[in-house]
Amino acid sequence: MTLHCQIDAEGTCLVPGRMLAEITKLLPPGLVTLSTAGHRFVICCGDAVYSLPLLPLADYPATASPEAEHQSALAAGAFAAAVGRVAVSAARDDVVPALAGINLSFSGDAVELASTDRYRLGIARVGLTEQVDPFEVLVPAKALGELTRPFAGDGGRLLLSLTAETLHLRNLTRSAWIRTLTGPYLPYRRIVPDHTPISATVDRVALRDVVRRLSVVAAGLTPIWLVYGVGSLRVRAGSDDDASGAETLAGTVTGAPLTVAFTAQLLLDAINSFDSPQLITAYTGAWKPAVLTGANGNGEPNGDYLHVLTPRLLPLE
Repeated sequence: MTLHCQIDAEGTCLVPGRMLAEITKLLPPGLVTLSTAGHRFVICCGDAVYSLPLLPLADYPATASPEAEHQSALAAGAFAAAVGRVAVSAARDDVVPALAGINLSFSGDAVELASTDRYRLGIARVGLTEQVDPFEVLVPAKALGELTRPFAGDGGRLLLSLTAETLHLRNLTRSAWIRTLTGPYLPYRRIVPDHTPISATVDRVALRDVVRRLSVVAAGLTPIWLVYGVGSLRVRAGSDDDASGAETLAGTVTGAPLTVAFTAQLLLDAINSFDSPQLITAYTGAWKPAVLTGANGNGEPNGDYLHVLTPRLLPLE
């Protein structure tokens, strides 16, 4: 990253990054002076003085990249938002490294982002500023999410370059590199149902709040049941032998009546990955994956992001 400052003497140094970040976040307001003294890096801000050990410059990996194999550009904010939504579906561990990643598939004037932990799938689409030849890259979801947020804060255009095993992100003032994961990614489009004759449109925030309240009696693997009827959605959890709860939401329901169960946290994660006023849930049946998409206040769907969620395979009550 490039910052404007007054430079009294040019030079390059290497310091412990995590410790430097923690110190600078907590410094008091005022001008900051950076200097070196012997084998130390000194940070001064008012009466605060900190000293860190200098590290050998030779230990830092080279950042100069050979000519990029592929390049594309897009809006930094839109890309960061899509990464945040899709990252919800990535695995939280590295047992299967590919499942902890986000697959970026570039083609024409858009990039499609996808991630799945086998229980859920997120797919988002972001437009590119220019046409590109098709290519794909798989990168760690956590690292991509952390790196795209600062670029979104900068605003403007983000340039992505792929070289060998590295994805380079940069704008006019900031650069970042991510080591890619081994592909190819699994054929995730097969998970998305081709036909969903049953669907319901409900207020997203209202559904989120209901699921959040019912999660109190649906801890762990206790399911939350969604019962779709004529013009309403009944949400319930628990049993007569233990704590239980139920609430009803108004909604637009089409197709046959349906009862389906989900793990509470996975359902809440799915709902929270949207920011639209309304949410559409569509089904082939009670045992098939549900497709969630956002919709505006008039119920018109937004096709830029969808979330596929596997139901709990439980006997119907």
